[in-house]
Amino acid sequence: MTDISLSSVNEIYFCSSTVKITQHQFEHREFRNFCLSITNFERSLGENATEDYWQNFLRPLKQYRFKLCAAPLPFNHPTACQPKTIDLLEKHLKKCKSIYPDFASTAYTIFDNLVSLSQSDDNPLLVFIGEHYSNIALLLQNSRLIPAVEDVLAAIPKLRQIELLVPSQLRRNNCFNKLVVIGAIRWFPDYVFTAPRAQEIDVIQYNWINDRWQNKSVFINSLNQDKKEITIIYHGSKLENINSTYTNVEVAEYINPDEILPPPINLSQIAKDFTRSSLVTDEEEDVDARLFLLEGETAVFLDANFQQHIIDLQHGEDQVKKIPVANIERGMFIILRTSGGGDYIIPLANSFLGEKAQHFRELQDLWKISLKRKVRMSSLDDVSWKLRNLGSKLANKKQNIRNWMSYRSIRPEDDKDFDAILKFLGLADRLTEFHEAARSIENAHIRAGHHLRKLLLEEVHKSNFKQLQQQGKINFQLSSAASGSMTAFRVVDINTETTKVPYSKIAHPFSVNSEFINA
Repeated sequence: MTDISLSSVNEIYFCSSTVKITQHQFEHREFRNFCLSITNFERSLGENATEDYWQNFLRPLKQYRFKLCAAPLPFNHPTACQPKTIDLLEKHLKKCKSIYPDFASTAYTIFDNLVSLSQSDDNPLLVFIGEHYSNIALLLQNSRLIPAVEDVLAAIPKLRQIELLVPSQLRRNNCFNKLVVIGAIRWFPDYVFTAPRAQEIDVIQYNWINDRWQNKSVFINSLNQDKKEITIIYHGSKLENINSTYTNVEVAEYINPDEILPPPINLSQIAKDFTRSSLVTDEEEDVDARLFLLEGETAVFLDANFQQHIIDLQHGEDQVKKIPVANIERGMFIILRTSGGGDYIIPLANSFLGEKAQHFRELQDLWKISLKRKVRMSSLDDVSWKLRNLGSKLANKKQNIRNWMSYRSIRPEDDKDFDAILKFLGLADRLTEFHEAARSIENAHIRAGHHLRKLLLEEVHKSNFKQLQQQGKINFQLSSAASGSMTAFRVVDINTETTKVPYSKIAHPFSVNSEFINA
């Protein structure tokens, strides 16, 4: 939990009591027609709208609409629409006349509108910002848009001092003179407006977004809390009725803000699909894993019963730590290896083992794989009985045998259990050799864990916290022996259920937006 001083509380209280909120609504006829046509066309499709053909057509159009409603970017900015998107959509529509002849004409009209917009450098939101603001804080709904907006602002000397923010940064103690919000009020957490960090908040949006806000004060007896209202200023002509080519369909003249947002990512469905598509080989184990949605539409499975290195910016002196996966919360940053595989301890431990690493790992694989085969050829009960007869203390519990077979454990804690396993596998004449390998690996892993935490602390202290908070991720380039490239990702969402996942898939980040043509 973030510590906050009494003076900061007073400042936030004052902002909440005196804040002036102004809603600036802009007209752009061509972009408005494009945005509304997507909504109206989807309605006209009826049940057909859920089919893959139309989803693949509508998805990039909606992405384009959202990005330009959520950021002051020119219509031809490559972040909003790349040439390959146009090419793919054009190829996609070639089948339309033969498959869906009744919808082909309207689909081509929308596509032509997209092509026209993507060739225009109009940027009505930025023009207004450039004419009315300079030293302000600019709030965006989506962190992925920040790099593009930074580049656009950097090209205009007057706007280079603008500070770009995402909503989570408004939980800090500092307040601003003026906060400019891009997009619909409903896209942002309530605290942006109910516990404001600015005395003036200007909301900049297009006038076909049907945006309404209900005041909810978070402070008891806040001054003037019942008088807090929004002043609406229209720039350009008010919305006119649009010509409709849709029959038997209610034509939209405004758009609900929620319709513009990208659809929420269904973690539960992703986990189910992943399970169906992942095959576990006879030699590989599957583990109980929890699925995390990370910043940048990335996801990762983590072993639900293990620990994970994280960065917690809420705790100043103890920002890098290793905590149980079950204790990871939204807003924390998970540290993952993003080059060379998911496990970052093993390669570092191997570097400490030196030339003996390969031999020790081969010995470890030998007894674990052999034990798995014995269990598979008979049963856990049979193996348990035989191990106990050979002197094992803990083989009476089947879960212990499962743990010993797992690559997540190095060796049994008790030497008598390890001796029993080796004797059972016909390796009694090599006890010393296997014990030495296991102890060496164990010590190397402990050393690697301490060393890695030290390296991460050094990197975190050198890091740009502003970038981490803004963009929700940051790369660390450690030495090659220390696992190479690693990335800290902000946790956006967490699947409440655990899923059986092959061990080889644990801690490997993957994109959950690969189906988007222009993610």
